[in-house]
Amino acid sequence: MSDAKQKTVTKHWPVVLLALVVVAIFLVVMMTFQVKETEFALLKTYSGELIPYEAGLHFRWPFINSVWRHDKRVQCYELAVGHDEQYMTSDNQQIVVSTYVLWKVADPEKFLRALDSTEAAERKLSDEVRGTRASIISRYSFASMVAESGDSSTLTKIEDEMLASIHDSVLNQFGIEIIHIGFRQLGFPAAVTQNVYSAMIAERQAKAKKFEDEGMAEAEQIRSTAETAASKATAEAEAIATKIRGEADRQAAEHYRVFAENPDLAIFLRNLDALRVSLGEKDTLILDTRTPPYNLLAPNALETLPEANLDAAAPAAP
Repeated sequence: MSDAKQKTVTKHWPVVLLALVVVAIFLVVMMTFQVKETEFALLKTYSGELIPYEAGLHFRWPFINSVWRHDKRVQCYELAVGHDEQYMTSDNQQIVVSTYVLWKVADPEKFLRALDSTEAAERKLSDEVRGTRASIISRYSFASMVAESGDSSTLTKIEDEMLASIHDSVLNQFGIEIIHIGFRQLGFPAAVTQNVYSAMIAERQAKAKKFEDEGMAEAEQIRSTAETAASKATAEAEAIATKIRGEADRQAAEHYRVFAENPDLAIFLRNLDALRVSLGEKDTLILDTRTPPYNLLAPNALETLPEANLDAAAPAAP
């Protein structure tokens, strides 16, 4: 090889090497594919066979095999068609509802053959949900939808019925598993909103009046019971007081009888009471011990007590 040719090859060798690297990268990209942890991947062969692949890097024949991917996570789809749709309830109230669907691909092969894309799946979900929503809502009254009953509301029951109605058919036909169907919003058409509010206000006022009447009746019953109990307690107390007064009068009459039989004893006791009242703990008195009741303080007072008491009881001479 001549020096000129050798120099030419040497000069263009980096370009050739770069071209080979680019071609190699291009072949690797064309002949391999990567599957993420959050994806389903099916390899579709020239004969139409579908081969599932797990997460990782895999080989394929370019221009012969194609790869279909779809997110395996739960999708949230708010109905685009029929987003705010008007329905008539069983009590002839017009309502407007918007609905969302939580779904995921359960059978990738069936999903690919029936729908192929997320957009097609959402269109099918819209058709299915709108159909079952109209038939189920018409069986319920609006009053039951906004009132709680037990542990769950009527709206929850409607959502469960809608899910049960289409779950199996959608899974069997399209490989889609519906996790939940829920109401995003529940409202009224503008033309009937005021009438509905007025009816709701009247209903709540009637219930409030009923509760007030029941409360007043119960309060009256409580007052009546309390007054009866108070009257009974007062009568029992008066009866006990009368009994005590009678016993006291009986004991007093007994004492009076004893005093009438022994007037000296009565005079003696009265003198003792007089002394108890007139004398304190530190009093100093200068008294005539011949004057009742201080005669009880004189020496030998007990020996002369009957005569002294008789003299004290006798009326004074004119």
